[in-house]
Amino acid sequence: MIAVIRSRFNEEITQMLLNGCVKELEAREVSFDLFECPGSVETVGLSKKLADANKYDAIIVIGAIIKGDTDHYEYVCQYVTNGLSIVSTQIEIPLIFGILTTQTEELALVRADEEQMNKGKEFAETAMEMSNIFRGIQ
Repeated sequence: MIAVIRSRFNEEITQMLLNGCVKELEAREVSFDLFECPGSVETVGLSKKLADANKYDAIIVIGAIIKGDTDHYEYVCQYVTNGLSIVSTQIEIPLIFGILTTQTEELALVRADEEQMNKGKEFAETAMEMSNIFRGIQ
């Protein structure tokens, strides 16, 4: 069972990423629970809470942080990257960093589009591979 967290901020992009992720999980008949939260910052605490539930084989975190006119982008990217990095070292399951950090909305759309890069699919593939690796170590 995989936990998928989707940030609703930049919703068009995160929904596209989620669609690619879900499509791949369903194609491989992998069970998952979906959790949504307001933004990428909130994914950090939710990831830790879900890992502590000891219910999941992996956690996929989906979000999109796009540069704007203020320094807010840098602070959010730093908080989320550092936060998820710390969480990933404190838990016993893989945490997949599916947070896009792009300079423009157009760059994020390319990465989220199922016909182009389809990063959502890649997040699902990585979660399955890493959960198999982790199981093999225990």
